[in-house]
Amino acid sequence: MARVEKETSKSLIQHVQRILEERSSSALKIAKQKMLQQRIRSKEINAALEHYIRNWMDITHPGLLSIACEAAGGDSKQSIPIQVVMLLLTAGIDIHDDIIDESQTKYGKPTVLAKFGREIALLVGDAFLMKALLLLHEQETQLSKKKRDDIWSLIGSRFFELGDAEALEASLKGKMNITPEDALKILMMKAATFDAHMRIGAIVGGGNQDVVDLLGNYGRVLGALLCVREEFIDVFEPEELANRARNECLPLPILYAFKNPHAKRAILNSLSKPKISSADAEKIVEIVFDDENVKTLRNKIAELVEEGCANLQNLPDDPLKLQMETLIRGVIGDL
Repeated sequence: MARVEKETSKSLIQHVQRILEERSSSALKIAKQKMLQQRIRSKEINAALEHYIRNWMDITHPGLLSIACEAAGGDSKQSIPIQVVMLLLTAGIDIHDDIIDESQTKYGKPTVLAKFGREIALLVGDAFLMKALLLLHEQETQLSKKKRDDIWSLIGSRFFELGDAEALEASLKGKMNITPEDALKILMMKAATFDAHMRIGAIVGGGNQDVVDLLGNYGRVLGALLCVREEFIDVFEPEELANRARNECLPLPILYAFKNPHAKRAILNSLSKPKISSADAEKIVEIVFDDENVKTLRNKIAELVEEGCANLQNLPDDPLKLQMETLIRGVIGDL
């Protein structure tokens, strides 16, 4: 029975990936072309740009924006230009985030920071941000004043919220007494960009304020679940876990397990070693996933899923509602 459920979950996740890939492919291709067309004299900057672009596979953000545009009654193709803008904006922030967290790898590949150093990574992140703002300015003639104002307002408020979350997280580096509730609040704040993508897609699609709010709330929950998923994945990765212990907050499931004093002592014993071995990581995984407090976290995740799905009930397009429900359930399908 467990094997059948695992296969079903895997199939669901693959289906989710296909949906997002189909909806994001055009925007991602254009965004890559826009950056590669930049005339930059520095060979090192060009090499760093090419490295990032070669490994740049953000299908989630543009895919969600496309879905929101269609769910609000628009043509998803009309959202491609703003998808490109948001891809570039999110990429710039992603590169800067790696600098803050001192991340050496991401999805098995070296980061720009790891391969080219802090200064080059900072400049490459700046290049993405500048290009995003220039393209958004160019598109303003294609948007009504209200849509322009609403989009700028959302970019300002939601990305400042993300920055606030990153600052709060940075202030907690190296601390082992963080409550999981506080860490979860920060993750909900970091989901602000998903909220923004869904709201902007709905605005481009011509949705009224009720639809914009419903899709934004859905995006917030989905973004939080994606963040929580990454938190679980990091528990399984010895290198990432070691980096989290040194330079970031510990993953959320470990913070929940810390509510159990015996589990906390055992985990800290492994984390205190100069190098976390695969055996140490396996031991931590076993402790974490057997702990009752982590089961409480899973219950909270299930509640978030239902909250996200509840935002879909008043949307008119049934096929899209099913697609969005599949997305949100697929995110946590194998946790």
